Amino acid sequence: MISRAKSAHLFPSLLAKPVSLIPGQLHAAVVSKVLNSVLAGQIADGELDFMSGRNLRVEVMDAAIQFTLSFDGERLLRGNTGSPPDLIFRGNVYDFLLLAARKEDSDTLFFQRRLKIEGDTDMGLAIKNFLDSIEIESLPYHRQMDGLLNRGVSLYERMT
Repeated sequence: MISRAKSAHLFPSLLAKPVSLIPGQLHAAVVSKVLNSVLAGQIADGELDFMSGRNLRVEVMDAAIQFTLSFDGERLLRGNTGSPPDLIFRGNVYDFLLLAARKEDSDTLFFQRRLKIEGDTDMGLAIKNFLDSIEIESLPYHRQMDGLLNRGVSLYERMT
């Protein structure tokens, strides 16, 4: 049984059911399109080359969402769901929001087992280092993203 403290920041189950009915390929298409736009500079600089030809599965546990991404050397795209992922990155919506909004350090989230990595540990470390190296202020739309992420975090915190 999940304690009150742990369940306080879970995605509402009434929303999780309809969201989980959306195919993972659609989630991957939307996420890859957004990331390609936001991370265009990093992609052009070769910072995601470590992902070339590899599959990353993202599992958002409390929202019952999972999708696979890969990198073809030029852009992120829907991954090959027919082959096993090289890395699985798991967490809940709130913890992914905290990570994206820089409200919580990635090491803290991993050591507290709120974010989990399974599979190729070198790829996992490369993704963690990549995420840590991103300078939010250098990203396009960073002000809009910052506002949106902070509102998401605040919403979750008010739900407790």
